[in-house]
Amino acid sequence: MIRLLLDWAERQFRELGLPEPDGLALTLVGAYQGMSLLANALRDPEIMTREGNRLLGWIGSLPG
Repeated sequence: MIRLLLDWAERQFRELGLPEPDGLALTLVGAYQGMSLLANALRDPEIMTREGNRLLGWIGSLPG
């Protein structure tokens, strides 16, 4: 399942013409999985909101 998500994200970054789409996909999926794990383990859904906003900012800052 993770491989499918990584492949999808890589295709999205590639279609945007961004350099190193495989690395960007790994960063995105790793960050999302990490924040999900932490929110669950710490029983703190605010982590998803806060870190999700951080990821949106990161994605918005990418050239393209």
